[in-house]
This record gives sequence, structure tokens and C-alpha cells, in this order.
Amino acid sequence: MKSYTVLISIVAALGGLLFGFDTAVIAGALQYLKPYFHLNDAELGLVVAAASIGCIPGALFAGYLADKYGRKNLMIVTSVLYVIAAIGSGIAGSFAQLVIYRLIGGVAIGMASTLAPIYISEVAPPAFRGRLGMLQQLAIVTGILLSFISNYLIVNSSFLSSGDDYWRYMLAAAVIPSGIFFFLLLLVPESPRWLISQNKVIDAKKIFGKIYSDKESQAQVKIVSDNIASEEKPALRDVLSPRFKKVVIIGLVFASIAQLTGINIVFYYAPLIFAKTHVGGSVLFQTVLTGVVNLIFTLLAFPLIDRLGRKKLLLAGSCIMGLCMFTLAALFYFDMLHNYFVLATIFVYIGGFACTWGVVLWVYVAEIFPNKIRGNATSIAVFGNWVANTIVSLTFPVMLAQLGAVVTFGIYGIINISMVLFVSRYVFETKGVPLEKIEELYASV
Repeated sequence: MKSYTVLISIVAALGGLLFGFDTAVIAGALQYLKPYFHLNDAELGLVVAAASIGCIPGALFAGYLADKYGRKNLMIVTSVLYVIAAIGSGIAGSFAQLVIYRLIGGVAIGMASTLAPIYISEVAPPAFRGRLGMLQQLAIVTGILLSFISNYLIVNSSFLSSGDDYWRYMLAAAVIPSGIFFFLLLLVPESPRWLISQNKVIDAKKIFGKIYSDKESQAQVKIVSDNIASEEKPALRDVLSPRFKKVVIIGLVFASIAQLTGINIVFYYAPLIFAKTHVGGSVLFQTVLTGVVNLIFTLLAFPLIDRLGRKKLLLAGSCIMGLCMFTLAALFYFDMLHNYFVLATIFVYIGGFACTWGVVLWVYVAEIFPNKIRGNATSIAVFGNWVANTIVSLTFPVMLAQLGAVVTFGIYGIINISMVLFVSRYVFETKGVPLEKIEELYASV
């Protein structure tokens, strides 16, 4: 694999870094936002969920727009929205303004979470598609960690004497990586598969030539050209045609239940959870540690996804996460919260997600759909992911307050264990399979 392919994939994945940063940075800001705007539990949930709500239209229409205007152009629009959201959130003068700018940031996140996996899957050689696709998740967890570190440094900065405005600096900090993302995008090429779909074969040949050897690039141009020529122009209605309906439903359910693992309740509400566990040490520092664990286990998964395959990782992850959620419920039930076993359980849970569902999610939703419907179908799958994310974000603080930690974590434990049944029955292995051959796999599911 050429270094050029890695570099352009890394730039595309930077949208994921901002995705992770923008969604997780709110965790450190909550304790300052709540008294500043006098928020109740429902309003607190809305501030957190606003980004997820914005993700829904962002994800739903990104694929269609990317098929029409190109992957690169839409990613540039995404970077501009990130900048607007960061500046706006930092200067917000009211609760309503903050929610609006969080919604704008959410639109950008929804678009990025759809566009980056599509772009990377379309430039990656089949043998390396899993590892290159994982760059999206690696960027996300790096963004999460950077947001936690940024929050910790802001709170402990000697330049800021008042905690009243800590949240402004936390939310506005995203403008730095957003600007970098914008300028780097100007240097990457358009997806060669999209260029061929627009009859720009000469341009596509040049890009494939930088990704493959001369002989392989010519073969790729022919394969993709023949595949696109055999298909009619994609329409939104094609996604739910009898030919594609099964795989679209599988992708939609798969992406949705990935959020029902409960991973984002840990990242969005980590300080709130740690405040209830009574374990010594700074709550924000413990939150930074969750980001470190997330990054380490994501890196550990790099050699596994193309060696073990997607399905085995998903099955292992569901079991690990389910057991961890049940363990947390038991610890709260028996009031065993004054020890580091609680922290260790949360770390094992995060590690279990990071090296299984976390890395497989963005690879799988971008590779299981045939070329004809990939943009629209990926949008629908990611749309489901963000709808589930919104539900989790809105309901968790209310569930924790009304049902208690025992019932709340117990429910998530049941969901995780139940996911084993879905993966066993409906998830088909895609390891090493060319994108043009994917359709042959799901027909037998």
C-alpha cells in the first residue's frame, strides 16, 4: 500500500477527529453550564443531545449530496460548519443560542460520519480497507481524548481565574482542529470512484495511479467503470427496492444498535458518573483516562480487523460490554463504590467497545452496500446511528435520576447481550472482499 493512500485517508478521517472532539467536549462543560444557565435534567440532556439531533439531517442527506456534488466538496462544507459551530458555541449568550450552535455542529458531525467512511472505502485497496477504514474510529477516539485533555488544561490553567466561562473556552477550542481540517482538505483528491460515475475517467485514472501500481490502476478503472456502466443512475427509491432492501435494513439496524451499547453515556456523562462513584481523584482527570483507554484499545484493534474479521470482533465486544454493564449495576446495588474496581470496570467496558464495535462500525457501514446505493444507503445507516445516539443522550440523565444507576446499567447490560443474537444471524463477513463483490455476500443472509 502506498503512503499516498494513507495520507489522503488520514485527512478524510480528520472529520472524525472533530466528530469525537465536538461530541465529547460537552462532558467537561456540563458542570459549568448547569449553574450558568440554571438547567434542569431535561435541559441538560437537550444540550448534550443537540449535537446528536443535528447529526440526523446531516447524516441523512450527506450521502445524496455527496453522490451529486462529490465527497471532497461536501467534506469542505463540513469543515466550515465545524468552524461556525465552535465559534458560536463559545460566544453563546443564552441557552437557546447554545442549543442552536450545537445543532449546527451536529449537522457537521452527521455529514462527517457519513462522508469519511465512504471516501476511505472508495480509495482503499481491498486488503487494507479494514485498517484504513479504522482511521475514522482512530480519529474519533483521538478527538475524544483531545477534548478531555483540553477541558482538563482549561480548568487547571493559571490564566483563567473564574470558572464561570470555562465552558466557553472548552467549546470554542474546536475551532483550531476545524481550521486545520479545512486547509488540508484542499490538498486531497476527489474519490476516483465518484469521478468515474461523473464520466471523469481521465481524472480518476490519475488518482488510481497514485494508489495502485500502473497495472493495478488500469484494472481498477476497468472494474469500476464496468460496474457503474452496468447500473442505472442511483435514485433514493432504489435503496428500498427488493434487490437492496435486506442489506439496507441490516446496515440500519447494525448502525443503530451500535449506539445502544451505551458507549456515549460514558463519554458524554463521564464526570456525572464518576461523581457518583466516590472514587478519589479529579473527576476531569478520570475522564481523561477514559479517553486514553479508548485510544490504546483502538490501536490494538488495527492488526485484528483484517486478520480476525468483523464478525468475531463484534461478538466478543457484545459479551464483554454486557458483562461490564451488569457488573456496574451490581456495584451500585451493593454500594461498592469506594474502590477502584468501579473505574476498572468502566475502563474494561471502554476497551471492549473500542477494539470491537468502535472500530468495526465505520468500516462496516461503508463497505456492505453496493456501489450503486452506497451514498444513500450509508446515509440511512448513519442516520439510524444518530437517532439512537439522540435517544440515549436525551434519556440517560433522566433515567439515572428517575430509575437509578442499578436499573439504568442493567438495561444496557441486557441490550449488549441481546446484540449477540443479531450479529450471529445477520452480520456477514466482508474481510478482504472487493467492494464490487459485496452484493454476492448478503444475498445468502
